[in-house]
Amino acid sequence: MGALQEVQDTTRQRPRRARRKVMPAAMNKAWLVLMAALAMTVLEGAFRKWVPVFGGEMGKYLMYFSKDIIFAALLLFPKRSLPSPAMKILGNWLIPGCVLVLAGAVLSSAHGINPVGALLTSRAVIILPLLAWLAVPRLTGLKLGWVLWLLIAFTVLNSALGVEQNWLPPDHILNRYSDKEVDVVTVASGVRATGTFSYIAGMALISTVGIWAGLALMSLAKNQRQRIGAWIALAAGFGCGLAAVSRGPVVIGVVMVAGWMICSRAGVSALASGLVTAFFCVVVATGIGLTPVFSDLGEGFLQRATGGGDTFNGRAFGQFDETITAFQMAPLGTGFGFQQNGGIYAATGTTDLTAFESPLPRLVLETGILGLIGYLTVCAGALLALQCAKRETQSAGVRAMLLATQLLLLSAFYGSAIFNHTSSAFTWMIFAAVLAAAELKPEAGGQMPEGGKQKTESRNQRADRKGKARHSVRTENAR
Repeated sequence: MGALQEVQDTTRQRPRRARRKVMPAAMNKAWLVLMAALAMTVLEGAFRKWVPVFGGEMGKYLMYFSKDIIFAALLLFPKRSLPSPAMKILGNWLIPGCVLVLAGAVLSSAHGINPVGALLTSRAVIILPLLAWLAVPRLTGLKLGWVLWLLIAFTVLNSALGVEQNWLPPDHILNRYSDKEVDVVTVASGVRATGTFSYIAGMALISTVGIWAGLALMSLAKNQRQRIGAWIALAAGFGCGLAAVSRGPVVIGVVMVAGWMICSRAGVSALASGLVTAFFCVVVATGIGLTPVFSDLGEGFLQRATGGGDTFNGRAFGQFDETITAFQMAPLGTGFGFQQNGGIYAATGTTDLTAFESPLPRLVLETGILGLIGYLTVCAGALLALQCAKRETQSAGVRAMLLATQLLLLSAFYGSAIFNHTSSAFTWMIFAAVLAAAELKPEAGGQMPEGGKQKTESRNQRADRKGKARHSVRTENAR
């Protein structure tokens, strides 16, 4: 008690100037840059739609790449950690994968090259993964809770805005797209909402991101406030999907929640401990009149789901057959950059795809079979890096959070991360944030405090150290 009292007295007597020096460590500037990049990922469409300055050619492109420019600014900051086992695994897969993609792009370019489309494909498959890899050591120690709360706030904002857009007439200013010449899509229940994004696809993406944020916060929750936030995030995430009247994000969200519960005991435990909180949230939502809103959105969603001409198997697994067809058509590709919507628009003034809508067969036409193998290698590296972080940590909550991130990345890699600029930005920024936050955990390996040596150890190293200590005790007792 005397020592504790002495420490407390010393803390009280610390000069005010010294305390000020400690404060900046609470919010590292690199972390602020990452959160600004995530914010622009959500808001760049709103600037392009509703701010006239950014409606022109230069302003539109500035907003389009704003999130990437801010994310790249992380490279201006110094590294804060040594390479961890997870980072080494990522590098071992990422570099060969990028080389294969480049090789495939070069071979496909023999048939032609679309400069705009080539830039967009390179950005999604090579540049952003490399930026994420280089950003993680500069973000080490990131407090993931700040990122989660930011994304939850944006998900709630888009859910509320999406409900309003769904009810408004198609020609209302809130329902316009970035390209004002494109007609707003409507269904029987109303307008398919876009939220703050340029098009409907962005609203679908914030749906899955919000559901991931809810699962991640639920995994790490320590109090009722965090559990309430997690349930709100899940409700708002599904609300965004319903407001967009889009089947994909709703199905992906259900699969993510089910997979998280099945593969993680901590997930089941977290949901069980949050049932009382969930009941409270339902009561409050009913009291303020949100239940009829979700009911109306659900009816519109079911009408479109039952009235669609495609099947679930076709939408979910049809691209496997299409990928084989694309490989038979052009094993070395048909030209680099011609499958990107932006590249097609720059060349022809339209966004009509010539062959396939699914991403994997389009990638084969872009970069050939070498590019597809390289992309799958990059994706495998990211997923295996998170798996390594799961093995290194002893926290069940952190493992559940990493599992939720793997599920999010898996859906993005299989779906829209190649040919949707918003999806690729979300995917690699969230991956960098999660891996950097995992570096904070002593058991995750690789954290190095500023001016100090690496102070963490792996699970095997810890077991060896404890075994040596027990052996020393036995030897001493024998003597």
